[in-house]
Amino acid sequence: MRRVGCGLLVPLWFMLLLMPCALFYLAVNGEIRIWHDSVPDPYSQPRLLISLISEMDDRGLRIETSSVFKPNADNLSLCVETKVRFVLWESQGGNQDVTYCECYGRADEESAWAWDRTYGNSCTTTE
Repeated sequence: MRRVGCGLLVPLWFMLLLMPCALFYLAVNGEIRIWHDSVPDPYSQPRLLISLISEMDDRGLRIETSSVFKPNADNLSLCVETKVRFVLWESQGGNQDVTYCECYGRADEESAWAWDRTYGNSCTTTE
């Protein structure tokens, strides 16, 4: 039982040790971005985006995540749900968190994706 606990603690310890490297990368580049591999516009819909906010009224972090939903099994439609959350240590406004859903379609599996519509809520409530 003791070895199992150590086996779980060692990865957590290395993550804690690498935290300054991640914060330094965030400070230098302004964002940490992990891409999706199968969405129509991967730059505007990252799997994970952590960016610094340094505006006059707001300071903090923006954490954006997105997930892919396929409403139909035919691979001709695709929806991407994006959640934007803010961790602000200085702010003049209220809660600015938002969730939205962008849907795409195509004629056949070889065609390019085309934007269909955007919903102002979760993809699970629009299906």
